[in-house]
Amino acid sequence: MKHFKLYLTALLFAAAGITSCEDDWDTPPMYVPQATIEANTSIYDLKDQYWFDDNNGVDTVGLTASGEHVVIKGRVISSDEAGNVYKNLVIQDETAAITFSINQNSLYTFYRPGQEIVIDVTDMYIGKYAGLQQFGMPEYKEQFGWQTTFMPLEHFKLHAQPNGMPEPDKINTIVTTIGELPTTKEGIIKMQSQLVRFENVKFENGGKATFAEEEVTKSQNITDGNATLAVRTSGYANFYSKTLPVGEGSVTGILGYFNGSWQLTLRSYEDCDFPEPEEGSEFKPFSVASAIAAQGQGKSGWVKGYIVGALAPGKSEITSNGDIEWKAPFTLPNTIVIADAPNVNDYTKCIVMDLAQGSELREKVNLPVNPDNLGAEISLKGNLEKVYGMAGITGNGGSAGEFIFTSIAAVTSIDENFDTYSNEINNLVAKGWTLQRVKGNKDWFLKFFELTSNTYASITGYKGKAPFDTWLITPAINVNGLAEKVLNFRTQVNGYGSKTSVFEVYVLTSNNPSDPNCQMTKLNVKLPVAPSSGYSDWVNSGNIDLSAYSGKIWIGWRYQATEDAEYATWCLDDVLVGKKGEDAPVVSDNDGSFEKPYNAADIVGGVAGKDVWTTGYIVGFASTSDAASSAVFGSEGAKKLNVLVADSPDVKDVTKCYSVGFSSGAIRDALNLQENPGMLGKKIMVKGELMKVFGINGIKNLTEYKKL
Repeated sequence: MKHFKLYLTALLFAAAGITSCEDDWDTPPMYVPQATIEANTSIYDLKDQYWFDDNNGVDTVGLTASGEHVVIKGRVISSDEAGNVYKNLVIQDETAAITFSINQNSLYTFYRPGQEIVIDVTDMYIGKYAGLQQFGMPEYKEQFGWQTTFMPLEHFKLHAQPNGMPEPDKINTIVTTIGELPTTKEGIIKMQSQLVRFENVKFENGGKATFAEEEVTKSQNITDGNATLAVRTSGYANFYSKTLPVGEGSVTGILGYFNGSWQLTLRSYEDCDFPEPEEGSEFKPFSVASAIAAQGQGKSGWVKGYIVGALAPGKSEITSNGDIEWKAPFTLPNTIVIADAPNVNDYTKCIVMDLAQGSELREKVNLPVNPDNLGAEISLKGNLEKVYGMAGITGNGGSAGEFIFTSIAAVTSIDENFDTYSNEINNLVAKGWTLQRVKGNKDWFLKFFELTSNTYASITGYKGKAPFDTWLITPAINVNGLAEKVLNFRTQVNGYGSKTSVFEVYVLTSNNPSDPNCQMTKLNVKLPVAPSSGYSDWVNSGNIDLSAYSGKIWIGWRYQATEDAEYATWCLDDVLVGKKGEDAPVVSDNDGSFEKPYNAADIVGGVAGKDVWTTGYIVGFASTSDAASSAVFGSEGAKKLNVLVADSPDVKDVTKCYSVGFSSGAIRDALNLQENPGMLGKKIMVKGELMKVFGINGIKNLTEYKKL
């Protein structure tokens, strides 16, 4: 537009220089596309003719019974402008809707919602992709067979003719209910790919979770109280990080179908139409200040604040700060005092509430039994009325539906397999775990692996913005209360060839590693070594001794990486604190330093790291790239490229060895058995990076060595 204005101004000046009389300007004609072909088949009839029951497959549209080309028309009902509809164009007519899978982003710039398109589908491919009938191109996968997937945009344009200008007001949105979604062939043909709206529904995780995670597609269920439906959102959508709406409203989207199940794809965030929550509702609670101002006005609802104290003994009326106990030890379990900040000790800025005797709330919250709850966030439901002569909340019986609270009290055990959180990391955080993103734009997430029906925590730098420094941290742990002072967990890794990804485990003195006062102690644990391709096996960390610690600690799993071509993916599962893991390997106190180098048992057991020292005796070499099948225990016929190292010079079992890989240079010249057969049986130290070397755990990218 800016360039057009400049061009127009230049023309005006030029015209003024020629004459001051010719001031009539013709408006350039607007181009309105007109299709030159006419539809002769409805979308429903076309879909019905080429329908088959298999989830995947491909067919080709032929001619009509009278030998004519098959032509359909429809109006565009999809839009990928928000980044959630991926390489799909969907049209509808009065009978049904159909998806065109097109290998092109920003299709909305070619075909706006409401644009009518007439399409000669003869010789185009129609079929199924995971149960959804659509147009595309054939693709064969061993697991699924033939599927119909992305066609080139140019191929679509050869068959499609826009007709007229977009008329979005002519789009038909079908209002239905989840329970009415069909299961018959006829109903499925009619409803697949339709634009539908569900009214009086709510998100099950409304107000508690986001639509998706960055670059991770997620499903969030909507429900009408009788049935549920998955709403799929891409981690690339421009609204993925928005919190799910709360309360009841309507949700509109393209009705998809995946392996026999209906699902909904939003075109944009505006497809969710929910009223703003009222003040005092669960999702927009009163602040303490607002609750104080509303005293005696007959108002009720939810109030959110921080626990700052309890009523002092012998007090029936609060008239001064001295009538409240602000710090431990606390005496009475029957009240709590809350404020808008955890450090408030001014009673005029607080409200008080009785804790009903025998209630769940009293058991979880009362400060004499749970002094660590001081400063914890809490939401309470009740009437805004005075108690003990000051602002308060009444009418709360302490049942589960009358409060929202996550204790910050230190736990005395953890047994976490991540299976009970509906694959939603925010549900884990609600149980006291912490996500800390120090650098970069990647967070931990929960991943469900269908093949093993297992859920685990995972982190990757894939498609992120380095550098990364991101943590998953346990709830606070009371070490003194642990039945056994041990930590155990399992990890898995896919290295993807990353050169900079680092994974470590720490004991922390707070759940905020960015705090300069947080002390961090790295633990020596067994971790998997990234294979050359694919994922490693799950590796047990060993039973990590925590007896050196006391009081309150946190355990943190840290993922770091700098700019890299690829980034590793790490997976964490089965975290135990206070209980030993079964069949756990023995973990030495070696840490890879020069003073405490890793030995063969450590490396075979799966320790990981870069710039670490290792030690042992040279016992042989690998004659091929697979040391497990080609180990030679001796020096005759030795290769220059590697040696095998063990914890004693007489070892002749490759499962007790690690491989040292050499590049050309001084270290290889000094240690390889081909040129130095006398090194057989000698003890050495080398510094480098632990990884798979000649098919077994080992070390390469060496920077230093020492003969012992």
